[in-house]
Amino acid sequence: MSGADESEFRRLFDAHRDAVHRLLFRLARNRADADDLLQETFLTVWRKRGQFEGRGSAEGWLKRTAFRTYLNSREKRQRRDRLDGGVPRSAVEPTAPPADGEVSRRESVAFLAARLDEALAVLPDEMREAFVLFRYEGLTCAQIGEMTGVPPKTVETRVRRATVALAERLAPWRDHLGTH
Repeated sequence: MSGADESEFRRLFDAHRDAVHRLLFRLARNRADADDLLQETFLTVWRKRGQFEGRGSAEGWLKRTAFRTYLNSREKRQRRDRLDGGVPRSAVEPTAPPADGEVSRRESVAFLAARLDEALAVLPDEMREAFVLFRYEGLTCAQIGEMTGVPPKTVETRVRRATVALAERLAPWRDHLGTH
């Protein structure tokens, strides 16, 4: 391993770690898991650095690697849950925000973002993943289809269903916060 490889990898890590971590956090819904997946992603990238052929961007390659790392982790968790009989997730009871006069715009946005995170957390994995990759990461349905191995039309359907489900879950707060 040469010094140039290490410094180039360090620049890649520094340039993309935050974006990759955000993606993994949105997918895993847990900071500790996202931290672990980030490490695992960059270890994989380091080990397979010779396989990057320059077709497409390094960021795209990193995000595909991160997504595959997440999928592998999810599959292991699902197998473990089946063997353990599954552990039910505790439902988070959302609370209403304070009265309009007391709420600053920043608090309203933070409240709505927390409700969105809660709503995302209860979506089926496939819908949540498609939504996150499309809306947060800005990938096209074709790119997501390539990453996930499903047809772009299926991705489109998942994004649409996720959007509808999220809108329904957020409807009680939309009017209260004055956002439409």
